[in-house]
Amino acid sequence: MTTPASPTAPGRSLIVLLGSLVMVGPLAVDMYLPSLPDIAASLAAPAAEVQQTITVFLLGFALGMLVYGPISDRFGRRPVIAAGLALFLLASILCAAADGIGTLTVGRLLQAIGGGAASALARAVAKDLFSTEGAARALSLMAMVMAVAPLAAPTIGGQILLVADWRTIFHVLAAFGAAGLLATLTLLPESLPPSARAGIRLLGAFGAYGRLLADRHALADLASGAFTSAAMFAYITGTPFVYIEYFGVPPQWYGALFGANVAALLIASGLNARYVGQAGLRRITRLSIVLAAIGGTALLAAGATGFGGLWGVAVPLLLVVGVQTPVAANCTARLMGRFPASAGAASALFGAVRFGLGAGASALVGLLHDGTPLAMCAVVAACCVLAFVARFGLDRLNRAAD
Repeated sequence: MTTPASPTAPGRSLIVLLGSLVMVGPLAVDMYLPSLPDIAASLAAPAAEVQQTITVFLLGFALGMLVYGPISDRFGRRPVIAAGLALFLLASILCAAADGIGTLTVGRLLQAIGGGAASALARAVAKDLFSTEGAARALSLMAMVMAVAPLAAPTIGGQILLVADWRTIFHVLAAFGAAGLLATLTLLPESLPPSARAGIRLLGAFGAYGRLLADRHALADLASGAFTSAAMFAYITGTPFVYIEYFGVPPQWYGALFGANVAALLIASGLNARYVGQAGLRRITRLSIVLAAIGGTALLAAGATGFGGLWGVAVPLLLVVGVQTPVAANCTARLMGRFPASAGAASALFGAVRFGLGAGASALVGLLHDGTPLAMCAVVAACCVLAFVARFGLDRLNRAAD
């Protein structure tokens, strides 16, 4: 199989499709956020139980990724993505028909498990088709496509609520799942031919997780990338309160502040896609993690002292959120490049650890909440510092051991 060094013109059409498949997760997380109060009232459920559907989704997403990665290494990417999207479609319909918070929670869990296939394996498809640096460029371009989701999803959900109830949001998600399933069956090629799967046994495919976790170089990418992503989940959880309630930002302007961070992410994605071949994966990844640590440290100082008010919080977050794509894309590409025969497992493990740590960071922001921005700022800063320590500490140990 030929592996071009970078995405070709026809490849960019495929990248748009893969980016759209990766959007399944962010859309399912963000689109229903404006409807949480309505769901609580409609189902006569405490707000805390409704909020738990977010945590359940994140955990289910991580679980789904862990299962699908090795299965796709054994049976191919396309049928596993299709099966996951079919489950996502059915689970979305179940959520729309829920008559109680228990049914909704189960539906969200199944929705997440199904959506994990598209998110994890779309990245594995990119690795199948491109070289390691080409995959990093492809993943960056995919991130630019999927960045539309967190920017547009809450707005779409809010607009739906103007003309319909919260159940319609899940009908829209079901329609997106159906469109993704149709596109997978008709447009997505199988990127892992039978010859590449020959000799792989299912138990052996799952055993790739042990090999990944035992590899010191893989652990550096896994830990630093996941902690960087956890900082973003803490930001997503904390900023609605920090911006709207604490700083008094009108709700309609929250989207603008959110959008500024998405713009920073898009710019960084484009720069990474353009220069990763010249500068190299490792150098750009390390630089991005340094910038995140600087942003996290400045954010903690602002949260602890109140210096700069709203902008003391918003500006450092541009650094933290902006570097997400270079770190995630490059760490994923390095992991899959190091274990090409287990690319699905490598992508899945990275995604699972990202969402697992993200769920923990999200819960920690709520647990430490004291009515000020400090909890969010502290958790974001801690994640950035841990990413820095993991990257540079493990790199130093690996150089000494090698």
